[in-house]
Order: sequence, then C-alpha cells, then structure tokens
Amino acid sequence: MRASHSRATWALGLLASRTTALLSKRELLDFNWTSVAPSEDLRYHDCYGGYKCARLQVPLDWTNTNDSQSQWVAIAIITLPATVSDSDPSFGGPVLVNPGGPSGSGAEMALDYGRYLQGVVDSGERHYEILGFDPRGTGWSTPRAECYGDDLSRLSDFVQRAGMPPATSPEGLPLHFQAAAGGVKLCAEAEKDSIFAHMSTASVARDMLEIVERADTLRRRNSTGDPSASGSPKQAKLQYLGFSYGSYLGNTFASMFPGRVGRLVVDGIADPDDFVRGDLKKNINDAEIVVNAFYRTCLEAGDLCLLRQARDKSAADVRRRVDAFIRSIEKAPVSAVHEGRVRLITSVLVRETIRQALYAPAYSAYGALSLALAGSLSGNQTLLLSADFTTLTNRKYTPLEYTWFVEAGMGVFCGDSAADAGTRDEAWARQAVAYYANQSFTTGEAWARLPLSCSGDWPFKPKYAFRGPFGSPAPGSKPADRAPAAPLLILSPRYDHATALANAYAMSRRHSGSAVVVQESTGHCALLTSSSECTRRIVREYFKSGKVPPNGTTCKEDCSPSIPFKSCPGLGI
Repeated sequence: MRASHSRATWALGLLASRTTALLSKRELLDFNWTSVAPSEDLRYHDCYGGYKCARLQVPLDWTNTNDSQSQWVAIAIITLPATVSDSDPSFGGPVLVNPGGPSGSGAEMALDYGRYLQGVVDSGERHYEILGFDPRGTGWSTPRAECYGDDLSRLSDFVQRAGMPPATSPEGLPLHFQAAAGGVKLCAEAEKDSIFAHMSTASVARDMLEIVERADTLRRRNSTGDPSASGSPKQAKLQYLGFSYGSYLGNTFASMFPGRVGRLVVDGIADPDDFVRGDLKKNINDAEIVVNAFYRTCLEAGDLCLLRQARDKSAADVRRRVDAFIRSIEKAPVSAVHEGRVRLITSVLVRETIRQALYAPAYSAYGALSLALAGSLSGNQTLLLSADFTTLTNRKYTPLEYTWFVEAGMGVFCGDSAADAGTRDEAWARQAVAYYANQSFTTGEAWARLPLSCSGDWPFKPKYAFRGPFGSPAPGSKPADRAPAAPLLILSPRYDHATALANAYAMSRRHSGSAVVVQESTGHCALLTSSSECTRRIVREYFKSGKVPPNGTTCKEDCSPSIPFKSCPGLGI
C-alpha cells in the first residue's frame, strides 16, 4: 500500500533505481536535523523555507512510561503553518497527515503535498496547519528501523532478489521464501530493546495522541503569551488525513481513542482484519481494471502512444503484446547493461514498473510507462531500467536519504500481524503467491513480496498492540467522551489497484454515522491520484462543520488520463 509518491510503498525499494536528475535544476533547501534536540514539548525551528521542524520525545514503550529507566523515541515533525496566526479566531489547529506504506514519511509528505492539502481543507471560516510526522523507526525519526549495516549491503541483497526466477514458479518460490526469511533473521540480530519491538500501529496511534496534546499546549502558550500555560490538552482532538496504510492507522486511532477524534478523513482503505492477519488479500481485487485503464488510454492516444500499433483495434490488442512479453521473461529473463553493470530483465521488474506507475498523480506516468514498455518490447531496456516515478512532485528541498524503508515497513506490518498470522512457512508462501497471482496477472507477483517479507518467524512481538475490534460509537452516544466529535469521512476512487473500494464500505459499516464518497476515477487514493473539486469541496465542508454527505455519494474527476500528459491544475502538477 502506498499513497505518498516518493517512498511510501516499501516493496518498491527492491527494484526501483532512484534518480534526482529532475531536482538538479531546482533550488534545494536543506535542514540539519541533528541540530535539534528532542524535547517532551513541541519546540519548533524554522526549516525548509517557510516550514517548522521539531523532534518530539515520546516513550519507546507505551506500556512502561513511569520507569525512570524508560527509553525514548524522537518523532520528526514538519509543519506547514496556517495562513493565519495561532491567535486568530479562524485558526483551526493542526491536521496530521500520513502517506501510507506502512513506512512512508509524513514529514516528506508535508513538504511534497502540504500546500495542496492545506488548500483542500482550508475554507473562509477555518484555516489549518498541515503537520507531517515520521512514524517511529521511519524517515527522520530515531532510532531507525535498520537491519543492514550499510546501503551497499542493502542494495546487493535487493539486486540478488530481483534476479531470481519468479516466485510463481516451482523453482523460484523456495528462493524467494528463503531470501525473505533471511531478511527476517538479519533484523532479528538487532538489539533486544531495539525499535522493532515497539513499532506497532497502536504505538504510532498513541504517538499521534501525544502530538495532538503537545500541539494544543503550544497553541495555548502562543495565544496567551504565558509559557506555563497548558490548558486541557487531554481534551484536544485529532484532525487527520490518512492515505492507504494511513487509513488503517486512522482506523486504529478511532477504535482505540474514539472520544479523541475531531475530524478524521481516510482515503484508499485497507481492511483492518486483513492487515492484522498479514494476508493483504483484500487489496488488489480491482488491480486489473486500473491496468486496463492504462492500456485504454494508450489506444485512445493513437500514434502519440508508441506502445500502440496501427493494427490495434482495442485496448486488449495493446495489452496482449505486453502480457506475452511478461510471460516470455518468466521463463527466460533477458540481460541488459545499464549504468555500468549487468541487469536482468525479469517478470517482476516489468510488473513492478507497471504497478509503480499506477501510483503517479493525475496519470502523469502513463506516457513514461508506455515509452518504457515500447522500448522493452523492441529490445531496448534503457527506459525500463531508468523508470522513476518518484520525482513528480515539485519539491525544493534536499531529498530525504531514507534507504531503510523496506525494513521499517517490515517492522510495522510483520509486528502488527505476528500474533495472528499463524505459521509463515514455505507452504504458506506458496499458497499466498498463488492467491495474489490469481487476483492480478500484472501486479500479483510484485504484491506478494509484501506479505512474504515476514517469512519465517518474526521475532519482535510488540507489547503495546491493538488487534480490534475496529469501530467507534455513534456520535452523541453515552458517555459523550467515547464518541467522535464528527462521523468519519471515507474516500475511495471507483477503482483502486492497491486498496479496493469494497474495503471503504466495510470500514463504514464499523463506524456509525460515517460516509463513503466514491470518486469516479482510477488509481490509488482519490485526493492524490486524480483531481475533483467535488471531492475537495466535501472534505473542506467536513473539516469546517463535521458534516458528511449521504453514504455512497459520488464525485466526477476533473482530469482525464491522457498521453502525453496534460496538466491537472487541481493537483498542482
């Protein structure tokens, strides 16, 4: 799962080659995080040309907060200030954001998408600050969830796995299983009290509550001018935008602390029971519909899509050649020389390239994907190996050198599912891979790498954990402090290749009074992969008044897929 279009899909680290060529012509802003001492209250420092940065100190183990020997975690926070001061009557407070993953950097999301998201939630009556935080173990937060001693070792392992036969083959499955199980053993070599034992989603949800309370205290101090003012931070409520895995995080928060929910919007919905079991079997149900939308766009582009041939009469004709190529390299990978080394062109590389492109906002990667596939079919793999859909945002800061996102994702996902997943042996892996491959010819093989990353016995069983039941009381129920201030707002595209629409309705049934808004678009997460003023208007009204529309409300998208890409003003790209 992923929403942030940089690194929130941790499995992409197995294959993607990062390039910063698009950044070289831009002004780059940097910030020295090591210069900021972690503190138990929220202390901001100016950073990144108009943002505020802080490192908030929270307990490592939320089950042991009174011990004088307690260890600490420093949560990295980047906030885009509101367009009004804290003391202004229209100041709406912070809106926390999470991009998914489950190892995406919320701080990076605030830098990439902060101004866009602020434009989504702001109204004439209310103005919000956007607060991105790196969940424990991820991004700029410390300690880091790292299993490798250096990036070269990490890269070597990834390249080795990328060259293996497909996991769908009899000879490939044992290799992939053993490689993943070896990765688990590598992480197991971490110290007993490492961050891995404390990376549960429940711990992150509790961190969010701490952030909300500390932000409320800071606002009261700023508005009164009294440095000792604290008010009633225990009554402060969460305002939240969560995408992909961020929907599971939001679901967890609303289920653990329903009375502390002020406004909660989730987009691209993960099924919570599915996640806790470590299955992820309810995510890619609609993936092939999204894949077919790409081929249909190519057909409609005519000669502007080089993947299309003159004799093609349907999108299926375009797709047939790509599928045949993928099948051929399942049995016989081809080699290519790229950037001074030999690379194997495997089925999972092609499939993952397609899957990665589908995350890009406003279909902006369709053109690049069609060129990469057209080149591969003609024997030129250069564009396929150079494909990078992570540089689409107009960032002006030094890119986060965050290379341990695969391990960080394992820390969350494997830890959350350790108690309920059962035996994750080779027989389990074989059944899982077959299941995903049957769900989606194009993305199933690549998707299987997420659950397979927990192969063997994950050694870290978090003490502070939440495995359900998921749901929250109805607004107005008794006692009042156990109910959200407003019902949840749940968003989804009509067809999402990483989190199916059915999950959104299933979540709504658990949270009384909540409403699903369906955006008539394809891609992962409504607010991030297409533009719809209708959707934004509903979100804006919800943050202002807490009102949700009728369940099942639909919104049209304002931008249609095209090759070449046409700018989508609503998304700012």
